[in-house]
Amino acid sequence: GEAKRSRPLTKHCLKLTALVLAFQLVLPLGDTCAAEELKKSDASSTADLFDQAAYEEGVQFLRLGNLARKITFSKSAARDVNIFDEVPDSHFFTNRHARNRLSAGEFQKGAPDPAPASGRWVVTEGQVEGVNPGFFVKDSQTGRDFLLEFDSSDSPELSTAAESISARIFHAAGYNVPAYHVVKFKSEDLEIDPSAAYYDNTGFKKQLTKEKVEELLLFVPREDDGSYRASAGTLLQGINLGPFDFDRRRKGDPDDLIPHHYLRSIRALRVLASWVNHYDLRKGNTLDLLEKVNGADAVKHYVMDFRSTLGSDGHGPKPPQMGHEYIFDFGEFFKAVFSLGFWEKPWQKRWDENNRKTGLASLGYFDNRQFDPGRWKSQLPYHAFKDLTAADGYWASKIVMSFSDEDISALVETGRLTDPEAKKALIETLVERRDRIGRYWFEKSCSLENFQVTSGASGYTVRAEDLMLKHNFAKPPRRYRFCVCKSGLRGESDKPEFVLSSQDVTRLPDSFVLSIRAQKADGKWGKRVCLSLKKQADGLAIAGIQREL
Repeated sequence: GEAKRSRPLTKHCLKLTALVLAFQLVLPLGDTCAAEELKKSDASSTADLFDQAAYEEGVQFLRLGNLARKITFSKSAARDVNIFDEVPDSHFFTNRHARNRLSAGEFQKGAPDPAPASGRWVVTEGQVEGVNPGFFVKDSQTGRDFLLEFDSSDSPELSTAAESISARIFHAAGYNVPAYHVVKFKSEDLEIDPSAAYYDNTGFKKQLTKEKVEELLLFVPREDDGSYRASAGTLLQGINLGPFDFDRRRKGDPDDLIPHHYLRSIRALRVLASWVNHYDLRKGNTLDLLEKVNGADAVKHYVMDFRSTLGSDGHGPKPPQMGHEYIFDFGEFFKAVFSLGFWEKPWQKRWDENNRKTGLASLGYFDNRQFDPGRWKSQLPYHAFKDLTAADGYWASKIVMSFSDEDISALVETGRLTDPEAKKALIETLVERRDRIGRYWFEKSCSLENFQVTSGASGYTVRAEDLMLKHNFAKPPRRYRFCVCKSGLRGESDKPEFVLSSQDVTRLPDSFVLSIRAQKADGKWGKRVCLSLKKQADGLAIAGIQREL
């Protein structure tokens, strides 16, 4: 028994040893950002870092299936889509705003758990990361538990606003997230539980006293009225099963049968994360909870911790390379080496274009200079994000584009930014970034949506809405090419309308596929969208939709 229990420890020790050796080779040649990020990460994050940045990146060339797809530039289709190429509701994802528009009030409410009520909050535990304190508190009125986290003294409002806004964006999009609220309180509102404790920087457990709380709050910026501003994150109720894997399914969960890198709902996180620059999107910031769902036990999958979004890295302004490179980006590293330093990286151009300034203190470093939706990178190179197909990106970008300018303004209001200039700049950046994402992924796929079939004396007409035209990403007229697969029937149109004569339809089988392509801005023909059509007594019916990968 002792030998069996020691195996996981031995495995992690070997990984850690290999990781240290890798750091000694890479860090002297790379950016110091990786070292700083590593200092902030825990042991599980360090193991995940090694698994993704070193082990998985190396063994992918030994997996013949992955190697064949890399050589042929092909990708695997998502397996969690229905016959209309949409993602149904699951314990990972629930269709919300893109299916049924939310009101401004629903946007601002976010996840259903309310903020802590005003009154006495009982501090049950403290946490210290350098000079950045945090407190676990219990609302004396409701009994709910919260984690209070603060802004750094150099960047007031930055991380608390980012967490509130981004968490609500992810929730409105459809993901399971805890509730995060920007709250204000005074030190006299806090009551210390006699059993409260904290771990200091040396790792020793100590009693948390009123004097220690006041000492820790010295490092927290104060409002003009003497109050403190914090992000109150609701502690979720349920049995904690640990984080979920972006690539592998959870064994033993009867509802989790598909490896996660085949889930469009997981792949699409990369698109949504690129919108809010959620560079810290990683396994350690997820959580599986065993909960009661409709009276039965079920595992729900949560995405959490949004302090490192927008212009924040959780402790201060986000460094300019975040979003442009992995924490250890060997591809970018070798480009720099072989160019002898003459090649200027995109984030370096961006840094120079911005005069090497981070901008407003409450906004941090968040702009659209050198932003490329197709090349955006998270901290770690998860296969699920790299396996994102054009069809996956198109589906995710539809969700992003469902947020109107007014929706974005309502979401930014929840950050409670006091600087009108910062609020205006953030709204403009999110709006422009949304449009860049929509334009990129709509053109990568075929942006026809909302298909309808009508019949007339001359035959049948298949009509669609072109999202490129709807959002003014392209100017009419736009050329389209269509054909019925495995037949001689084909044609072109300058409108998203495709006519099939009655005579042509009578020569076709009871079920057939109509393939449509749109012409891109460069004159080339884009990817196909294929409609499965079925003959019925009253005409033609759409039996399915499939988009080219």
